[in-house]
Formats: sequence, structure tokens, C-alpha cells
Amino acid sequence: MISSKIPYDLVSTRLNFWYTAIKNNLINEAEQLKREVEQLIMKMEENQDILLYYQLLDFRHELMLSYMNAKGLNEVDEILEQLRQNEGNLTGMLEYYFFFFMGMYEFRRKELVAAITSYRRAEKSLEYVDDEIEHAEFYYKMAEIYYYMKQTYISLEYVKRAIYIYNKYDNYIDRVLRCKYVIAGNLIDSLNYKGALERFKETLKISQDAGRQLHIATSKLNIGICYNHMGEYEEASRSLLDAYEYFKKENHNCIEKTLFNLAHVQAKKGNIKSAKVYYEKGYAVALERGNSEYIIKLDLLKALYLTDGCYNLIDESFDFFLARKMYGDIEEFAFEVAEVFRKNGDLERSAKYYREVIFAKNQIQKGDMISETQIGNLIAGSGNELRSNMG
Repeated sequence: MISSKIPYDLVSTRLNFWYTAIKNNLINEAEQLKREVEQLIMKMEENQDILLYYQLLDFRHELMLSYMNAKGLNEVDEILEQLRQNEGNLTGMLEYYFFFFMGMYEFRRKELVAAITSYRRAEKSLEYVDDEIEHAEFYYKMAEIYYYMKQTYISLEYVKRAIYIYNKYDNYIDRVLRCKYVIAGNLIDSLNYKGALERFKETLKISQDAGRQLHIATSKLNIGICYNHMGEYEEASRSLLDAYEYFKKENHNCIEKTLFNLAHVQAKKGNIKSAKVYYEKGYAVALERGNSEYIIKLDLLKALYLTDGCYNLIDESFDFFLARKMYGDIEEFAFEVAEVFRKNGDLERSAKYYREVIFAKNQIQKGDMISETQIGNLIAGSGNELRSNMG
């Protein structure tokens, strides 16, 4: 009796379905498809490209789970080690996915130079990807990281490309909403708070009409942040509390961010007792999840508003931002720290942080965090520098 092997195109099709489920954060469906793919691969003649594609999607799958379930990156790191062993075998589309997913991984760790290096390397292989939606996914991720780096013009150029593609197809409302968040965030960076608020209210209405609960909560979180910038603290608190109730119920990854903003709003209002409650809740969650970014930001908040004399926490926060080239955060928080010290009559420390604002602005105005020459050297070299950034 002749045993028949599973054809490659069937396995490839199921892999593509799995990737679609991952991109849409459909955890149960992705888990089921992963199990199906693993069974099919066991019955398939060995094919190196398909096995590598499986490894890449497994990496992306674990990234999704770590975000959606607010988990650490331990399991992701284990898969990454396996991928590194096969890095030299990746070409064309597989090479694109490797660097694209690596950029997402590094961005999750807030290693911005490593993330943008990986994304740019992925962009060099984007021509091997036929799927236009995948191009839009890539453009969105580029818009997101450039927004985070406060490179407003570049961020807006990428997000426009993404929206143009998404709008050509049905059923991409969630992606369009994410793009609108980035546009509004760039408006905040441009100090156009009114324009940003209008955008966020637009995303809230779209989300409510479509019954997208996650996007309703995300819009309310963003509206709260916008009101905080505008100094309208009561409105900010209401929106943030609405968002927090949803994120808490879903154990969502945005809990720490929402609690930080609630503590921030209350502290700026002078409600220190309430601010401490939100600080303690946020710190406990950030510590449990190993979220170093919000551990540091909550420490900064504590030193600035909730305790006296904890200047070391402020310095440690800015050391963290500087090490990761988070110049947007340096600019924003240094100005706030300088203002608090000025109002308290500590002009020496105030001047120190005003200088930090100027430093950050200069770094942002210089443009990209890493030059094209540096990237070329990283790609053309042995790969040790790139791997050290990923370590």
C-alpha cells in the first residue's frame, strides 16, 4: 500500500490562514489552526521553506499571545533562539517576515533603534510580498514606530499609505481605526489637541456604531490622554475610568498605561490620595507583567508628585529613556519635571531639566535615530551588531 504525503500547497494555505488569524488577534482560531498545521507538517515531505515559515509564524503567534494575554516574552525568546540558528537560510519573503516580526519584537521591548533597524531591513524585502494588505500592515507598523520616535512627518506619510490600501477593501475597519489613532497621536505631538480630540471622538463613534468594544475603550483612553494634555482633568478622569473598566475586565495589556494616566491626572489635580491608589495598582500590575516602561514612568510620577526628595528615581527614569533613545518621552517629561521644580522654587533642578528638553528637541530634529549608513553596516557585516541589539 502506497502512503500519500500531504501536498505542500495545502500546508501553505493553512499557514496563511493561521497568519491571518494571528494578525486579527483571534486567539482561539489561531490556536486551532496552529494545531492543524503541526499535524499536516508531520505528514508532509520535508520542505525547508515551509518549516521556516512555520517557525516564523510560531514566533509571531507567541508575540500575539504575549500582547493579548499581557504575558512576558519568555516563550517568544525561546522561539527567537531557534530562528536565529536559521537566519542565514532566509531569503525573499521569508527574510521579510523575519525582520518584520523582529521589529515588532524589539518595539515591544522598547528597543527603538533595534526595532527601526529591523523594520528598515524588512522594507528592503517587501518587494517579495505580493499581498497588498501585508504592505499596509508594514506601513502601519512603520507609522507607529516613527510616531513613537516623534518623527511626525515620516509617520504621517506611512500611515497615509496604509489607510489608502485598507480603504480599498472591505472588513478592515479595525485597521483603519488603528491608523486614525496614529494620525491623532501625531496631532498631539504637534500640540493640536483640539484636532486630536476631534479625531479620537470620531474613532469612538465609529467603534460604537460597529460594536467594537476594544476600540471603544481604546478611543476613551486616548480621549482621556488628550483631555489631560488640555488640562481638562475631570473629563480626562471620566474617559480614563471608562477605559479602565473594560481593560481590567479583559485583563488587557493597556491596564498599566490607563492606571498611569489616571494617577497622572489625579496628581496634577492635587488629589494625592487618589493618585497614590492608582499608582499602587498600576505599579503592581507593571511589576507582575515585567513592564519596565511603566515601572519607570510610575516611579517618575511617584518621585515628582507623591513623595519628597526621591531625585534618584527621576534620574533613573531619564537614564532609561536615554538608553532607549526615547527622546519624545524625554522632551515631554523633562518639561513637566522642570515646571514642577520651578513652581517649588528649585531653580537649579528646574534649569537642569529645561536643558533636557532642549537636548531632546535637538535629537528629534536631527531626524532618524540611526543613519542609513549604520543600517548598511549592520546588514553587510557579520550580523553580530544586529544580534547584540536583539539580545
